[in-house]
Amino acid sequence: MRRVSIGRFEFDVHPLEQQTLEAAFDRLYRSVMVEEAEPQLDSEFRAAASQYFDRYVVSPDAPAAHDHYFYGFSPLWAYFRSKGRLDWAEKIWQLALDPAREWEDAHSGQQIDKGVPYYFWAIAALLRGGIDSGYVLAHQAAEEDSRTSSGIKYPDTPAYALVSLNYDKVNQAFKGWVDEQANFFRVFITDYCNVYGRPFSIDDVRDKFLRNPPNHDVVFLLTHTLARLREMSEIPCRAKQNQFVGQLQLNLLFDLLLVIDNAIKQKNISKWQFVDHGTFLLDHAGHALPQMGEINAQFKANFGSCTTDALDGKLMIFGRILDRLQCDVALAYGLRNRGAHKVESDSVIWNDFDRIERSVFRTLCATIDYLY
Repeated sequence: MRRVSIGRFEFDVHPLEQQTLEAAFDRLYRSVMVEEAEPQLDSEFRAAASQYFDRYVVSPDAPAAHDHYFYGFSPLWAYFRSKGRLDWAEKIWQLALDPAREWEDAHSGQQIDKGVPYYFWAIAALLRGGIDSGYVLAHQAAEEDSRTSSGIKYPDTPAYALVSLNYDKVNQAFKGWVDEQANFFRVFITDYCNVYGRPFSIDDVRDKFLRNPPNHDVVFLLTHTLARLREMSEIPCRAKQNQFVGQLQLNLLFDLLLVIDNAIKQKNISKWQFVDHGTFLLDHAGHALPQMGEINAQFKANFGSCTTDALDGKLMIFGRILDRLQCDVALAYGLRNRGAHKVESDSVIWNDFDRIERSVFRTLCATIDYLY
């Protein structure tokens, strides 16, 4: 490691074995940490970076060398985080990427391994509250990791751990975030176990589904939706009493229902409608409901009262009260159709969202429990 002393700061960085680039980094450190200037890359830095990439792009050591270049920005990232300047913590990774993109533009067909900067940029975005941008950047990091991993589509990297909810992976800089998402999911899994008396855990979700999904896009949609639902949960209930929040909540539930839909379809490949998938799930769970299609007319006629009846375990078909699992799957069916065809929300969504959310998660857990 190379020890750098800048004012009162001392830290270690990977040696780059190119004096001009190391000197350019030292000037950048001093400008930010001592002079407290906004981070900028001068022309000398860009030229030195280009020479560095020229040297390592076709080398067997290229991926590690590229990582060492990007790790050179880590002290600045840590400095900005300590100062609470998350805007600059994001900007530093954008700056780090600039010379790499410029070099790629000038060398058609050749690429720099950019997994590291996209991953840390994703962390900065998530810390700033940018769920969508953070997950977009994390997926870009995973894509970069895949491209440089000898044909492995989803290598075991920190970026992939973030987007796939791999809470077991210790070697990831943002493990705390992944653990928080897993803990949020555990609350719903515990609810499922308590309601149905099933021996089911998040490790079952991991082993049965996350590691063996119908396709990886389903996992990615699930983890992103979990993050957005968790963010929504942190808004006080009294601030979530309006038409727009109901539509947003319905949209998030719709994404979760897409996960359920695709998960069941993998096991029920001859069918494509949600009503068929709901019937299939209930059959395999031992709660057969051949009249599932009759539910749709009830929800269309009075969505609010049907939703409340399903939540209260009072929903009926042909004079027969449905059991708890049948009510949960029926509600999922009603929400799926509502979310697909209606823009406006219903007050029952925001007034009883916690119970609706738990019901949909129970259907997801049942899908994994009984079909995977």
